[in-house]
This record gives sequence, C-alpha cells and structure tokens, in this order.
Amino acid sequence: MYDGLRVAVLSWRAPGDPDAGGSELHANEILSRWVQRGVDVTFFARTPPSVATPSNSEFTIVNIGSEYSVFARAAARVIRRRRNFDAVVEILNGVPFCSPLWWRGPNVTWLHHPHTEMWEQRLPFPLAQVGRWNESTVIPKVYRSTRVITLSEPGRRDLLSAGFRNVTAIEPGVSPRFCPPHDENDNASSDAPFRIIAVGRLAPVKRWVELLDAIKPLADHATLSIVGDGPLAGELHKWKVDHQANWLHLLGRLSDDELVGQYQSADLLVSASSAEGWGMTITEAGRCATPAIATNVLGHSAAIIHDVTGLLVNSPHDLTAAIEGLMGDPDRLHRYAIAAHSRATTLSWDDAAQRHLDELGRLLT
Repeated sequence: MYDGLRVAVLSWRAPGDPDAGGSELHANEILSRWVQRGVDVTFFARTPPSVATPSNSEFTIVNIGSEYSVFARAAARVIRRRRNFDAVVEILNGVPFCSPLWWRGPNVTWLHHPHTEMWEQRLPFPLAQVGRWNESTVIPKVYRSTRVITLSEPGRRDLLSAGFRNVTAIEPGVSPRFCPPHDENDNASSDAPFRIIAVGRLAPVKRWVELLDAIKPLADHATLSIVGDGPLAGELHKWKVDHQANWLHLLGRLSDDELVGQYQSADLLVSASSAEGWGMTITEAGRCATPAIATNVLGHSAAIIHDVTGLLVNSPHDLTAAIEGLMGDPDRLHRYAIAAHSRATTLSWDDAAQRHLDELGRLLT
C-alpha cells in the first residue's frame, strides 16, 4: 500500500545533529522503518553548527538553513518541489513550520510536548514570552484541524485541552538491544555503593544541578553516573570539582552498547527533567530491568506507572527521600525492576512505525 509513497519531513534538527535529542531518536526509529516498508522519505532540517554524527539513516537528509532560517527555507523548498511529494510530516518542536497554511495535501504533525518553561531557558526576555504566547495561542489555532500525533494518552488530553481537535496518541518503542544482564545474580556485593544513573542531553530543561543537589546527601552510600553531552557539560564538571564529588561520574556520550552496559549495571535511573514528551531513558532502563524515579511531568507520568515500575515525585527536592527509601528496601526495588522490564517489553518500534504510517495512510484515501 505504501510502496513508492513520497513523504517530506520537516524538523528543526535531524538525527545525527550534535544537539539531537529524544525527538530525533524517535524520528529516526519511525522513519527508518517507513523506508523499509517502501516509503521514500526526505528529511529537511537545519545545517548543524558543527560536524554532525553519522546517524546511519535509511532516508535522505537535506540540511538547509540555520537554526532560525530553516523554517522558511525548508518550507519554500517543499513548496517549490511539491509535485515530488505525496504528503508532509511536520515535527513541531516549539517553533512551527506552519505546514497547514501552505500544504494542501495529506499532512500530519508530530507534537511531543509543550515547551512551557523551556522558553525562558533558551531565549531572553521578551522573546521567551513571545514563544510562550505563540505556542499557547497561535499554534493551536493553526493546527486545530490537522492530524496531530503525540506520544501518550496524558499528552493527548493535554493537547485537546489546549485547543487541538484531532489528536492521536502512539507510544514509542524500545529497542531489543536494551535487555537485562545475562546473569541475573551478577549484582554487586551488599557493601557496594548504590548505583544511580541519569541519561540525557546536558541542557537546562533536565535540571541537572538540581539533580546533583538531590543526590549529594546520599553520596556516602551511592554513586551517580551521568551519560550525555550538551551545553551544560562544563558547568557540571565545575560542580564536581567545587563539591569534590568523587561519587559523580560524568561519562559523556556513549555508544549504544556502552549505554546498555550502564543501564544493566545500575540499580536505579533518575530524572529531574521539567518537560518530556516521553521518558525514553526510563523505558530503555526498564527494558534492562532498571526501575526509575522521576519528576511527575507529562512524559514521565506516561513512562512510569507510579509505585509499580518506579516512583513519581513532585519536584527535584523530593528525589532525595524517594531514592533513600528504595535504597533501604531491596525487595520493593526488585519488584519495581521486574515490573519495569515487563512494561518496557510491550513497547515496539515496529508497531509504533506501522501505527504512524496507518494514520498517514487514512489521509491518503
């Protein structure tokens, strides 16, 4: 049915971009599978400010424009070559391409989460206020009748309450490469430190310093490994030096195999993030039988079943007591680990890709 379908994808960043995050990982997993089903995908995104990491994508990536000009330039390129495409998929990541205003064919928008306080973290006053107003007022009107796909049922309800009308929730997958250790008894001795891991882009939205402050009181009995790179890398290294935090391990960006090993060796994953479309690292860790404690934001509340696969807390300050409680309750920790693994094994990228493609297919008939 989809063999030969030609799709233009519009996104701020492409897989492999130095600033790529969960949104780009999601796009790469879905679109690569579309290509395997016969879809011709052309991905339009900004030209990275530095050398991009090869993404091993099976689709064509066209880097066009800068961080800001990409929105106009990519749209203009698709309009000029509109006969080359049967449909448009827009990945809406705060700033819109406004594809419903200029594309009259089948059109789907992927919208993972609102950006709320992220505007203040990225832009100065008054640009941040303009961004907030645009996201809360203009965007819902422009995309009101467009088919919008988000990552979770809580996210769907949130978008409907914001003014969107046609919203579908499709949960992401988890790669089978994330799996429990082969030897389930291969755990550290009882006198070894409790091993905590946090994974993600080193950006303000993740609230890394608040996380470090929450773990510090537990440092006599726990270690924290942070996997990821980003603009706050220097600040976190300075924090480690200033606090003489030998318990903190800043591992930077790791290969997929190395990341799996880190998940497998950890007792617990934590996140203090203030905004997530989906807690991707939570379900990756869960597939490795590592439960999670995270702040109760939209994406985390979808990825964690509270008091079943892990715990949700109201703020980063509440992480300390929640982690300490699990450190002293190995039976509950083990119960969460089993449930987290069971939950994560139900999430399939193949199923997610097919559901996304079927949503687009309904617009083609």
